[in-house]
Amino acid sequence: MGTARVTVVMSTNRVSPYLAEALQSVKDQSFTDWRLVVMDNGSPDPDGVRAAASAVPGAVVVREAGHVVSVPLNHGAALARGEYVTFLDDDDVWLPDRLQALVAALDGAPDAGAAYSSVDFIDSGGERRGPLFVAGGESGRDLLSGRYPFPNVVSMLYRRTELLRVGGFNPSFRYAEDTDLTFRLLQYSRLVGVPEVLTLYRRHEQNVTKVLPTDLHDASRRMIAMQLWGAEHHPDPQVLDDVRANLAALDARDAADSVGEGLDRLRRGRVPGAVRMLGRAVRLDARAAAHEAARRVRNRLGGA
Repeated sequence: MGTARVTVVMSTNRVSPYLAEALQSVKDQSFTDWRLVVMDNGSPDPDGVRAAASAVPGAVVVREAGHVVSVPLNHGAALARGEYVTFLDDDDVWLPDRLQALVAALDGAPDAGAAYSSVDFIDSGGERRGPLFVAGGESGRDLLSGRYPFPNVVSMLYRRTELLRVGGFNPSFRYAEDTDLTFRLLQYSRLVGVPEVLTLYRRHEQNVTKVLPTDLHDASRRMIAMQLWGAEHHPDPQVLDDVRANLAALDARDAADSVGEGLDRLRRGRVPGAVRMLGRAVRLDARAAAHEAARRVRNRLGGA
């Protein structure tokens, strides 16, 4: 595999219409000491994946059966031998100085386990549509406690030894596997934020998750329950308090989303489903549910 300082891991199960652009953004990096590993995660067109990857000098393509995305990402990271590992989705785009800026951030912070940047949305045509994540002066405690949202995995460069230390992605999760990894990393390592936008996250019809927000919250709640178990044994007792605070913040968001879903079902005449969702909201966080309901009533009256 060689000893490139950065291993770039891409997992794909298709020849995405955006794949060539994603790969080109790797080729265009001002930092050149990297190696690309493309994990063909059971795509129906392996020859097409290899042909696309061949545009990147030295790219390695590994074919395996289709798995949840955590498995090929972990397998790709296991092939790394250099200092850093980063992950690229097959439809996202890196700005040219992404690797240069993140490597510099980690080189300057030898105690940090990962560096991350701000991320903007782009649409199917590549037009920017606003921020996905803004890296500011947030601390690790701000992130761990839920006072500030987690950086997305697409924005991060990991120190390989720290990624291995926390075990990589947990393949038992279908959703929230990236949040789970960041949770574990935050408990034992420092993260460094770079305020510049360095990654463009593409939102399009094929990558929009076709599940209710409440289902995603349930997956996150299961994940945080595992974090709580680990935090109970952490040498720093504040970590447990932070994880509990993060769970409370999740419950408040879930309550608000449940109110929205409940009112939507009520407007469509689905009364039993509406009652279930509104009851869920009150059980999770009655104050947040009441606040969200009042906000929606005000907005509706204001627009009447």
